[in-house]
Amino acid sequence: MPPVDKTRDRDKRVPDVTVARLSVYARLLATLQSEGWETVSSAMMADRTPYAAAQIRRDLAWFGQLGTRGKGYDIRGLRETLDGILGVDAVRRVALVGVGNLGSALLGYTGFRTRNFRIVAAFDTDMRKVGRTSPDGVRVHSMGELPAVVAEERVEIAILAVPVPAAQSALDAVVDAGIRGVLNFAPTHLQPPPEVRVSTVDLAIEMEGLSYYLGRNAQQG
Repeated sequence: MPPVDKTRDRDKRVPDVTVARLSVYARLLATLQSEGWETVSSAMMADRTPYAAAQIRRDLAWFGQLGTRGKGYDIRGLRETLDGILGVDAVRRVALVGVGNLGSALLGYTGFRTRNFRIVAAFDTDMRKVGRTSPDGVRVHSMGELPAVVAEERVEIAILAVPVPAAQSALDAVVDAGIRGVLNFAPTHLQPPPEVRVSTVDLAIEMEGLSYYLGRNAQQG
């Protein structure tokens, strides 16, 4: 499979929803590879994802001719290509801000490593937690140490697992330290500068969505 120009997708302004689906495809390809498959068709991918075969082909077509008509896609090559496009073909170094219940759970989550994300430092305002080290060897630092540690550890992404009142100041701190990608678990709207990308995961909203559909199904039943 020919190499892909990783800058091309940025220039063409690939829709965010397409980028999200690429992650689903990459995860499926990893599963298929572990099962011993060598090639896959868009129809087979459609059978194992929520997306139609035509949608999958359109998404992949943003990045050139990645498959062969009548043969489908080479799984190893396509997986490597998608990992390159998603930027997970190399380790991404991550800082965790907030080591409460949620932060501690995220610190122990092994799924990040399977996609080349490494939490290399943690931060908290609670001095009783500062100085501790996780079972994986991640040290908890004070927030005052954040700029120096981010520079030393070459951190690119921050995870915010802090209470709502502290979320904006935590964002400001990681931005001032030079981080440009933030995953926010605080259920609030944050105001980053234009050059910083923030993705917010609001667990309560997701649960409310499930609750809505459960109630709707009960009414229809």
